[in-house]
Amino acid sequence: MISLIIIGVGGVVSLLLSIIAYFLKLLVQDIRDLRKDYGDLRELCIWLKAKQISLEHKISKT
Repeated sequence: MISLIIIGVGGVVSLLLSIIAYFLKLLVQDIRDLRKDYGDLRELCIWLKAKQISLEHKISKT
């Protein structure tokens, strides 16, 4: 009887650990995607700043 309870508890603990591992995997993937998106956004901001400076020079010349 006790061995059945231990097996049942072990099964539940194993299932919970699997669920936690799955969500941690998703979290890590989201963080990687966020870093990539941040890099893309940073490049875009640098490009926009350069374009803004270029446009300001063109406007000031006229």
